[in-house]
Amino acid sequence: MKIINLLPKNEQKEVKLQFFAHSQLVFWIWIVISLVLFLILTLLAKIYLNNVQNQVAIEISQKQEELKSSDNAILKQQVETLNTQIKTIKTLQGQHVYWSNALVELGNLLAPDIQLNSLSIDRTTGKIDLQGTAGNRESVLKFWSDIHKSQYFQNIDFPLSNLNKSAGDPFTFTFYANLDKLKQE
Repeated sequence: MKIINLLPKNEQKEVKLQFFAHSQLVFWIWIVISLVLFLILTLLAKIYLNNVQNQVAIEISQKQEELKSSDNAILKQQVETLNTQIKTIKTLQGQHVYWSNALVELGNLLAPDIQLNSLSIDRTTGKIDLQGTAGNRESVLKFWSDIHKSQYFQNIDFPLSNLNKSAGDPFTFTFYANLDKLKQE
C-alpha cells in the first residue's frame, strides 16, 4: 500500500523534518536512559564490591587478632620449648659414646682362662684400667696382641711385671678407648 501525501512541498518537507527530529529525539533519549542505567548499575556494583571488600578486611583483622591471642602465644612457646629440647637431644646424641661395643670387643678378646678381678672406665678420658689373673703367660700375651689389633682400643700400657710368672700370675693393663670409633656406632 502506498501512502500519498497531498500536502504542499514545504509542508511535506516540514513533516519529514519533524519525523526525523522525533526519531533523533527518541534515539538520544534511549541513549541517555541506557547511559543512566549503565551508570546506576556501575554504582551499585561498586557499592556491592566495597561492602564485600570491607567484610573481607574485617574477617582478616579478626583472624589476625586470633593469631595474636594468648592461645597461640602459648602454642608458640610450647613449639619453641620442643625445638630447644630436640636440639639438646641431638647434641647429646652427638656426644654419646657407645661403651657396649667396646665392652663386647673386650669380652671377645679375653681368653677362656683369663679371669677379670677389676675393670674401671673413666668416661671423660676413655681410660680403662684392667686387673685380673690368667691361667698362663701365653694367654696374657695373646690378649696383649689382640688388644693392639682392635680398632676400639689405643695407647696400651703393658707392664713387664705381667710376665713374672708363667701361670696364675695377676696382670694389669691400662689402655684407652678410641672414643671417635665409639661415637660412630
